[in-house]
Amino acid sequence: MKRRRFCFIIAILAALLLAGSVIVLAAGSSPSVNTGEIHDDDFIAEGDSVTNDGIITGDLLSFSQRLTVRGGVEGDIIAFATDIYIGGEVGGSIRAVGSNISISSRVSRNVMLAGSSCILDNGSSVARNVYLVGNVVKSLGTVEGTTNIFGSDITLGGVYNGDVVIHNTAEKGSFSMQPGTVIRGKLTYKGATEFHLPSYVQVGDYEFVKTSPAESGRAQGLSLGSIIKRITTLAVYYLLALLLFRLFPRFFVRSGSFISQKPFAAAGIGIATLGTLVGALLLLLIIILLVMTILEFSVLGFTSLALLFFGLVTVVFADIPVSLWLGGMMLRKTGSVPARLAVGLAVISAVKLVLDLLSVIPSVGSVFGVIGFLVRAAVWLLGTGAILNTLYSMLKAANQQAEAEELGITEE
Repeated sequence: MKRRRFCFIIAILAALLLAGSVIVLAAGSSPSVNTGEIHDDDFIAEGDSVTNDGIITGDLLSFSQRLTVRGGVEGDIIAFATDIYIGGEVGGSIRAVGSNISISSRVSRNVMLAGSSCILDNGSSVARNVYLVGNVVKSLGTVEGTTNIFGSDITLGGVYNGDVVIHNTAEKGSFSMQPGTVIRGKLTYKGATEFHLPSYVQVGDYEFVKTSPAESGRAQGLSLGSIIKRITTLAVYYLLALLLFRLFPRFFVRSGSFISQKPFAAAGIGIATLGTLVGALLLLLIIILLVMTILEFSVLGFTSLALLFFGLVTVVFADIPVSLWLGGMMLRKTGSVPARLAVGLAVISAVKLVLDLLSVIPSVGSVFGVIGFLVRAAVWLLGTGAILNTLYSMLKAANQQAEAEELGITEE
C-alpha cells in the first residue's frame, strides 16, 4: 500500500509540474533571472535552458532541457528537465522530475525527486521530509523529517533526525552507508537480501523487511520505471502539442472551444468516426483480397497510407482539444493557451495513471479497469469529434472564400 501511495504522489507531482498561474514565454530559448535581479511573482518558464541566479519571490515552475538554480526561490520549485541543478536557498518545497538531478541547497519544506540519478548532496539540508525515486540515488545531506528512498543503487550518508525507509526495488540492487552517517530515528531497509549495519554508522533503531520481486505483481511495474516513462512521454507530447499549436494556432483553439460549446455533438462525431474506422478496416481487408486477384499493389498502398494517416491524426492528437477544454475550465479561460494545454494534459494523465494504479487492487480492480477504459474512450471520442468538426469547418470556409473570389473575378 505504501508503494501505491507513493505512485499516487508521483501522479500528483505530474499534475503540479505542468500547472501554474503565470507563463513566461521568453523571446529566446533560455529564459532566466539574472544575478541581482528580483522577479516579484511566480516564474514559469519553458525553453532549452532555464536559469535563476537572482531572487524569485514566488514559485519557480520549469519545463526545459536544463534547469540551473544558483539564486534564491522564496516559494516552491516544480520542475521537469533532463538535467537539474539546484544550489540556491528554497523557501518552499522542491518537486522535480528528470534524468540527472542534483540538489545542494537549504530547503525549508519537503523534497520530492524522481529521475534516473538523484543526488541530495552533502551541502544540502531539508527542514521536513524527503522522497527520492531513481535508479542511482545518493542522499548525503541533513534531513529533519522522514526520508523515503526508492532505488536500485542507493548510497546513504549525512545526518537524519527522523526515520529513514530504504526500498531497494531491484532483486540484486546495492545499498551502502558512508562512514559517519547518523540516523537518530529508525532505519528500515526493505530488500531481497538482508543488509547488516556497519560499525562506523550511528542508528537509533534498525529493522530489515524481506521483499520478493513478485509480491507487488502488476503494481511493481507501475511503481518506478513506468511512472517515469509516462511522465517523460507526457513532457515530449506537451512540447509536440505546443509546436503544433504555434504552427496552427486557430485550429486547436477552435477545436477546444467546440467541445466546451457542444460536447455531445463532439462525442457524436467521434462515435461516427469510430464506425468509419471499423468500416475502413473491413474495406482494407477486401482490398487486400482483391489485390491478390485483380487490383495492383498501388491501390493497397494508397489505401493503407490514407487509413494509417487518419488513424494517427485521431489517436495521437485527440488529447489536445480535450486538454484545452479542461484547462480552460480549470483556469476559467484566463490562462494562456500553453498554460491551459499543460493543465489539461496533466489532469488527463494523472487521472489515467491513478485509475491504472487502482486497477491492480484485487477486490475492486476490475471496476477501476472499466472506468479507465471509459475515460480513454471518452477522451478519444471528444477529441476526434472536435478535430474533424474543426477541420470540416475550416475546409468549408476555405471553399466558400475560393468561390467568392472566383465569382468576383467573373463579375469583373
